[in-house]
Amino acid sequence: MRKAKKLAALFSAAAVAFSTMGITAVAAESGSEKTVGQMLSEMTTEQKLEQMMMITLRSWSEGGETVNTTSLNDAQKKLIEEHNFGGICLFASNIQSTEQTIGLTDEIQQAAMKSECGIPMLISADQEGGIIYRLGTGTPTSGNMAIGATNDASLAYENAKIIGSEIKALGINTDLAPVLDVNNNPSNPVINIRSFSSDPELVSKMGMEYIKGLQSEGVITTCKHFPGHGDTGTDSHTGLPLIDKSYDELKALELVPYAEAANVTDIIMTAHIQFPQIETETYTSKLSGEQINIPATLSKTMITDVLRGDYSYDGVVMTDSMLMDAIRKNFDLIDSAVLAINADVDIILEPMTIETDEDIAAVEKYIEDIAQQVRDGKISEETIDKSVTRILNMKKERGILDYTAPSTEEALKIVGSAENREKALEIAEKGVTLVKNDGDLLPLKLGDNGKVAYFFPYANVELTMGFALDRLKKDGVVAESVTADCVCYRNHNADEFEENIRNADAVILSLEMYDRGNIDKSNETRGWQARFADDLIELAHRNNKKVVYISANIPYDTAVFSDADAILAAYCANGMAKLPVDGEENPAYGVNYPAAIITAFGGNSPTGKLPVDVYTVDENAKFTDEIRYPLGFGLSYKSEKAVTETTTAVTSASTATTTAAKSSTATTASKAGTSSPNTGSSAPALAAIILALSGTAAFAARKKK
Repeated sequence: MRKAKKLAALFSAAAVAFSTMGITAVAAESGSEKTVGQMLSEMTTEQKLEQMMMITLRSWSEGGETVNTTSLNDAQKKLIEEHNFGGICLFASNIQSTEQTIGLTDEIQQAAMKSECGIPMLISADQEGGIIYRLGTGTPTSGNMAIGATNDASLAYENAKIIGSEIKALGINTDLAPVLDVNNNPSNPVINIRSFSSDPELVSKMGMEYIKGLQSEGVITTCKHFPGHGDTGTDSHTGLPLIDKSYDELKALELVPYAEAANVTDIIMTAHIQFPQIETETYTSKLSGEQINIPATLSKTMITDVLRGDYSYDGVVMTDSMLMDAIRKNFDLIDSAVLAINADVDIILEPMTIETDEDIAAVEKYIEDIAQQVRDGKISEETIDKSVTRILNMKKERGILDYTAPSTEEALKIVGSAENREKALEIAEKGVTLVKNDGDLLPLKLGDNGKVAYFFPYANVELTMGFALDRLKKDGVVAESVTADCVCYRNHNADEFEENIRNADAVILSLEMYDRGNIDKSNETRGWQARFADDLIELAHRNNKKVVYISANIPYDTAVFSDADAILAAYCANGMAKLPVDGEENPAYGVNYPAAIITAFGGNSPTGKLPVDVYTVDENAKFTDEIRYPLGFGLSYKSEKAVTETTTAVTSASTATTTAAKSSTATTASKAGTSSPNTGSSAPALAAIILALSGTAAFAARKKK
């Protein structure tokens, strides 16, 4: 920082000198006055290694108390000032409101610029959209599977543009997104709706537009999880997955999106997954003492040979969090760093927890120990030079080195804005998929004083019905007198609600599937939703009531509860903490739940198509090979809103036509000196009708588009 200040003083003096000579001088911005080569040449080995680390500061523990890090304390500030970390990853605990987050990101950058190297940091977050979002007051857009269901790549772009605009306004310059995993395993416990589809071509199409949307807002993109996490039955947060596929099999499926992404993305994040047919090197697990295959994150074959060699990728490679059990429980801390760096990984994400003074001391020892590995020749200086060069080049190209503090005033206009949330809801509606509609039950037609019984699994979903009904009433889709009986069925049996069903004109039931346990009625801890759903559908039918079933999260449950009369898939089960209030900074809320409810009542025409194959389930709640609903399947109906708008437009056009015809007739009659209402009126009236109806058709087409 001292060097930076001296340079700034010199440039300032030069500017004064040039101005006295009548020459305009352009002051150099922070970080832009040096080439990347110059910056690298002035860095010590330790500083280079620090630039290759992305830390996290989720919370701080002291005196028996743990608090979320919403601003830097003295110890955290000193850690950043005394080191030269390349980046920091923020989580929901760090991002609670707009003004607070801007304060935090600016504190981080100011501290980074006081370090000896004075290089601004990559500030990242997992703002994927859907179920994975970090902004407490932002717009939690549809997740990838809901976007995949639209089959409209322009919506992937728009979705990402909303995300990019909001995180950039907060000072977050890097998004750990998009997810490019091809979710071809219905039992996948961690990816599922975070994936666009089980079709690699659809994932590619959506993923490329997502990247463009983020980059259009000046945000760095991170494609993950290379070479693919979609066909795992194990969550790498809690275990070490293995995919037993050949390289040719990966190239035909999992690697398809990366063939394109390698040309456009800024960063690619690796997966902690073993691929024993590709990487045969083993390591003695510190957890089991057994030989395990080196996972992709630490694999020279996978990173150097495949990604950088076969796919010609020369951008930045980042590990997934090294605190995940797949790495932390199986590999020595220093060994994992050495393996990753030698595999040609550039950034080590979250090498360890930092929430106490003792943790800070451990991080400093970690840096020293890896530097010793370089001095001992176990990591070459050339390898880390290449990595730091990639990082600095990316920072320079994306304007990170020229740091300007974000504006709170501007951010308050952008983050969670009514415009962004309206667009997000519109996109969510386009993803809603109608899987079944026996007897044309949908859209629901309740008439005046209609009442719906709405059953949902968790309390945070209750307000979505009120939100949806408010929208439907404003749009004239349902009568003002329509009401809802909202019931959270957790810890309840269906037979408790027979009276609710009898008193309702329609029944809506939602289930949130997060893994196979949620649809397994024999699962004592997780199968309660499935048991309730089956019993409620049967109870409703005994009382001659039809049931609308909302698959709120993973859509594979649509094959399980086929006794429901109508089935809608929403693809994300985020709830709503409170109803949004105009003009206030509102908490983030999910858009997919209300989108499905709005669709059920006819406020939206369902046009979504299943982005995955939905398989039948056997008596043990295990997926079979038989496809119940194929990828691309989806029914539709015309929305009541569209009917209302068309009717209104036609009525208005008809009124205008009649007025025009009368005017034309009166004029003609006056000129002809007769009172005949028909004289000379047929042609102008017909022309007016054709013009009016063509205008209405064009309007309807625009709305549909």
